[in-house]
Amino acid sequence: MGVMLWIIAIVLFLAIIGLGWETFFTGVIKGADKIGIMPVIKNLTDSTKETLGDVLTDSSKTTLENTLKFNT
Repeated sequence: MGVMLWIIAIVLFLAIIGLGWETFFTGVIKGADKIGIMPVIKNLTDSTKETLGDVLTDSSKTTLENTLKFNT
């Protein structure tokens, strides 16, 4: 069971990297709309997009600050 979870996590990670996170989550929302579970998936994908955006922004800001400190 643990191996299967790792395989699923790796496939999802590669799909998000390959498609781009905006495209990936937009596709998930469209798929959820087709099968009728839209409100649950929309809330989940919106919160995930916001969290992922915050993480990426914070990590870029930290990297930039560290680079500026190193260069001065």
